[in-house]
Amino acid sequence: MQNGQGSGSTETGAYTLVGGQTSGVAPAKNAGATFYIPTENEWYKAAYYSPVKGGPGSPGYYTYATQSDTAPGNNIGSGTNQANYITGAGYSVTQSGIFSSAQNYLTNVDAFPNSASFYGTFDQSGNVTQWNDLDGTPGSSRGQRGGSWGSFAYSMSSSVSGMPPTFVEGNYLGFRLASPVSGPAGVPEIDAAGARLVAGLIVCGLALLERRRHGR
Repeated sequence: MQNGQGSGSTETGAYTLVGGQTSGVAPAKNAGATFYIPTENEWYKAAYYSPVKGGPGSPGYYTYATQSDTAPGNNIGSGTNQANYITGAGYSVTQSGIFSSAQNYLTNVDAFPNSASFYGTFDQSGNVTQWNDLDGTPGSSRGQRGGSWGSFAYSMSSSVSGMPPTFVEGNYLGFRLASPVSGPAGVPEIDAAGARLVAGLIVCGLALLERRRHGR
C-alpha cells in the first residue's frame, strides 16, 4: 500500500519486515508511514467515540462500534445497530446455529450500511477480530479487538481486548489500515491520533475486504 510495488517489494515501506518476521518481533512503523496498522488507542477511538454521544457538546464512548450501548442485531441489510456475529438466531450470514465448513461467514464492508461508527467506519464490531499495534513499539505481541462472525456480543464490546503473539492467524482474524490526514473541521474534541485514523479506516476498506476474502 505504501511503496506501490505490490509483490515486487513487500519487505519495506510502512514497516521493515526483514528480521521482524524471523525473530517473531513485530516492528514499529517507519517514520513517514502513510498506511499502517492503527494503535489500540486510535482503533478504539474510531470505533466507540462520538463527540455528540450525549447530545451537542457532550462526548462519550459507546459500548459497541455501531453507535450503541445495546448489543447489535445480526441481520444483514439497512437496519441500524447490526453486526456480523452470533446471536440466539445463529450466524449472521445464514441465520442458523448450525456451522458448515463449506459456508463463507464473512460479509462485505457495506453489508450493514446504517451501522457504522460515528466516523463512518464499518465492521469494527463483528465480521473479523482486528489486529491493532498496541502502543506502536516493537514487540512479540499485538492487540486484537472487535469480535468476529464466530463470537458473541460480549467479544465485540469496548471492554474486551486481547494481546496474542504475532504468529496467531485464522479465518476470524483480519486488520485495517490507518492513514495520516487532517482532522475534520468543527470537531475540536477529536485529538490528532483520532483524526488521523478516521479517514484512514475508510480509505482502507477495499484492502481490508481483499484481506478477508483470502480468509485471513
